[in-house]
Amino acid sequence: MKKFLIVLFSILFLITIWWVLTPSPHEYKRILNSDFSFETVIFRSSDPKRLSDFYQNVFRAKETKTDSNWTLGDPLSSVITLRTPDYQNEGPIFTILKAEKSNQGTSSANDLGYAHICFETDNVPGLIQTIQKNGGKIDSSFEDLQKVPAIYGRDPDGNIFEIHIPFPTPLSPSTIFRSLNSLVRTRFKLNPSGIDKIRFLHVNINSRDWTKALSFYGKILETNATGFERDYKGDFIENLTGLTGIEVKGRHLPLPGYEEGGPTFEIFTYNNFSKGGPLNKSDTGRIAVGFRVLDLKAAVNKILPEGGIILEEYDTSVILKDPEGNLFVISQK
Repeated sequence: MKKFLIVLFSILFLITIWWVLTPSPHEYKRILNSDFSFETVIFRSSDPKRLSDFYQNVFRAKETKTDSNWTLGDPLSSVITLRTPDYQNEGPIFTILKAEKSNQGTSSANDLGYAHICFETDNVPGLIQTIQKNGGKIDSSFEDLQKVPAIYGRDPDGNIFEIHIPFPTPLSPSTIFRSLNSLVRTRFKLNPSGIDKIRFLHVNINSRDWTKALSFYGKILETNATGFERDYKGDFIENLTGLTGIEVKGRHLPLPGYEEGGPTFEIFTYNNFSKGGPLNKSDTGRIAVGFRVLDLKAAVNKILPEGGIILEEYDTSVILKDPEGNLFVISQK
C-alpha cells in the first residue's frame, strides 16, 4: 500500500509540475522576424460593410489599419481590414475588398481552392445562435445541433466556415482539460464555461491531390505536416458538411509566424468535387491568402522552381498562383 501511495503521489506531482510549466490555452502568439509569416485571408464582397459586421459581431474580429500590400491594387478607401481574435491581439487579419458583382454561384464545401475557414470556440451551441442572429446560415444536418462538437455554416455572402470545440494543441494538461470540458458541456447541454475564447484556426485548401499541395507549401514555407492524416467518410462527415456520399482525405500544415498550435492550412482531397474552382482576382468570395516575408526576391526565387506562377509584381509585393491556380500574395516587411 505504501509503495502504491508513493507512485500515486509521484504521478500527481509530475502532472502538477507539467501543468504549471506548460502554457495555458490562451497564450498562442506570433513569432517575430520569421522568413515567412502568415498574415491575411483576402475576401471580395459585394457588401464589405455587411460582411465586416458579421465577422465582428460573430467572431469578435476588430477593425484595424489597412496595409496596401493586401488590397490587390484596389483603392484603400474601399477596403475594410479586421484583426481576428486571440494570439495576444496579433492574430491573422481579414482583408475585405469591394466586388463589382454579387456572388453568381453557390459555394460548396467540396469546391476546389480556398473552400472554408475555421474557428474554435468553447461554446459551439451559443455561437450557432449568434451566427443565425447575424444573418449567417448553418449547413450541417445533424439531428440535434445543440450537442455536436463541430458544424459548417455560411456568412451572409455564402462563404463557408467551420466552428468546433478547442482541440488539445499543443498537448498539455490545460489544453486537454479545456477540450474535455467543452466536449462534455456540449454533449450533455450543460451551461458553457465562464470564459469562451474564439480563435482563428485554419484555411482549408481543397486540392485534386492533397499530397502534392502539401509538398508545394511545405517546401516554400519550410514547414512539415502536423497531426494525423485525415480519412473521413460516413455519417459524421456527411452531416458536418451537409453533403452526401463524400469521402475526404488530407492533412494539416502549420502556417509560419506563430508558435505551436497556431494557424494551419487544412489540405483536403474529396472523392467528388463541385464545379467550383479556384477563384480569380476579381471574383466574389474568398480569393487569396497573404504572407509577409523578410526578403521578397529570395521568396520569389524559392517559389517559382516549385511551380508557382507570377501574376503581378509591385515594389514590395507579388501576386502569384500555386500549381493548382490558388492566388496568394507575398509582401516584404
